[in-house]
Amino acid sequence: MNRRTWVLVHRYAGLYLAFFVIVAGLTGSILAFDGNLQAWLNPETTSVALQNREPLDGFTLRDLAQKIEPRARFQFVPLGGHPNELRYFYAEPRTDPSTGRAYDLGYAVLYLDPYTGKAVAREKELGIWPITRKNLTFDLYALHYSLACGNPGRILFGISAIVWTFDCFVGFFLALPRAAGRPTEPVIARRSWWARWLPSWKFAWFGKPYRIAFNFHRAAGLWTWVLLFIFAVSSVCFNLPEVYKPVMKRLFGMPDIRSELPVLGKPIDDPALNWRDAYAAGQRLAEQQSVLHGFKLRHSHDHSWLFYDPRTGLFAFAVHTDNDVGRHNVGATIFIDGTTGGFRGIEISSGQNMAATFTSWITAIHNCTVGGLPMQIVVSLTGLLATALSVTGVYLWWIKRKTAHALLSKAP
Repeated sequence: MNRRTWVLVHRYAGLYLAFFVIVAGLTGSILAFDGNLQAWLNPETTSVALQNREPLDGFTLRDLAQKIEPRARFQFVPLGGHPNELRYFYAEPRTDPSTGRAYDLGYAVLYLDPYTGKAVAREKELGIWPITRKNLTFDLYALHYSLACGNPGRILFGISAIVWTFDCFVGFFLALPRAAGRPTEPVIARRSWWARWLPSWKFAWFGKPYRIAFNFHRAAGLWTWVLLFIFAVSSVCFNLPEVYKPVMKRLFGMPDIRSELPVLGKPIDDPALNWRDAYAAGQRLAEQQSVLHGFKLRHSHDHSWLFYDPRTGLFAFAVHTDNDVGRHNVGATIFIDGTTGGFRGIEISSGQNMAATFTSWITAIHNCTVGGLPMQIVVSLTGLLATALSVTGVYLWWIKRKTAHALLSKAP
């Protein structure tokens, strides 16, 4: 496997990746501002006027949602959020006893005013077509995640992410300086390793188009290598968790408590434990686990939640700790028995296992849930840069191919 072989590997890996990276880069550069864009396009499902009083708690809002829609179950309760943010509740249809089929609710998400509990909006499951302000960001996400082709597209993108991860190392290797020259060779070939590597980091804005494109491709790839690697690996995590998690568990011992939770033979649609008691049990268990695992609880409800899974009969309670990563990656999730309120497991997102911490950080960077507006800008620019790297890579291949054909045509 000499350098020439790795050049060919990088070239054809880049050609395979070009389409996927261009689609992901362009859509990702927009989705970095997903929340801002959604609030601008659909203010009626994002916020209400700020009032000089405390919003209703999540359990009261869930009870009101249940009164508004008795034909549905609401298995997810947001426990906090900004005071003027609408609270959303996913509506899971119950079974109609007269037909034995699920009720047709006509919507999937119910939005409530946080101060009054009144229904403000109902949102259907978003489809791809026709494109409207309601589903624009959804369509962008569908393209970004799966080429809007469902599970086959997800897998294709996941395979591309694996190739991209591997190619990050190949590209970095090719940007390294070649071995130093022999003592008899010119002085320029015997410069220090760092002196010979320095030109790889420099952009050339003048000269022939091929040289400008080559220098840009090499230098831009080096300057943004860490971010490109983060996006490549996190894409594997998002698109192929069935590959990512077992590999990380095998190589680095990353725990995967969710896959180990036993699934019931028959789902328990309505838990014996009421939601407020489950929350109280979660708080008690979180205090115990913080002592056992050595983390500190942060008593903040911002982006915390309580979720019930009928398949396992367990509540999942997200708690903030001193190891939180970003706005949404809460430090720990406690799993609570929906019948007894007993402890059934804990998932710690960072600070306990190297692989879990690494995963939390790369996914938070990918999703722009850490670093605020500066990170959004960096991620958006990196998406555009990844697109430019693919375009210049294809251009370099095309020029070389054109030159090779020209030489062959002149050969006797």
